[in-house]
Amino acid sequence: MSFSSLFVNFSGGDRMETTEINGLGSIHISQRAVSIIASMTAAGISGVSLGATIAETAAKKMGHASLSQGAAALVEGQEAEITIRLVVTYGYRIPDIALQVQKSVKDAVEVMTGCHVTAVHIMVQDIDFSQMNAISPKDAETEGRPDHDRK
Repeated sequence: MSFSSLFVNFSGGDRMETTEINGLGSIHISQRAVSIIASMTAAGISGVSLGATIAETAAKKMGHASLSQGAAALVEGQEAEITIRLVVTYGYRIPDIALQVQKSVKDAVEVMTGCHVTAVHIMVQDIDFSQMNAISPKDAETEGRPDHDRK
């Protein structure tokens, strides 16, 4: 057993893993922190909103919104595996959006935490039709969406 494995803390429901021990002490990054980074990064991509689990939806209705909504991370040592639940805006090409989210989330988590991201799993839960009528031909061309108004 390594010295770093002694520093696993299960308090508060957020599993903590030691990512570094140095001359000043140890650095812990929770799975929740990694999930928040992933969630906020994915939410910043055009055409994406985040899906939610039943528990997250219930918590939100009770006034307990979570910054990590739509994302879950499993952190073991210095490796992270992330799952993102997405709602894609109608008209966007799903494989392109999913790949963009994977790359952006992987880069953000690795830069901010120093952890190696082994996988970013994407689950497209739904399609958002609320902006369907707001798509103009110019917007469709510039954002990679098909032009639904042309004949």
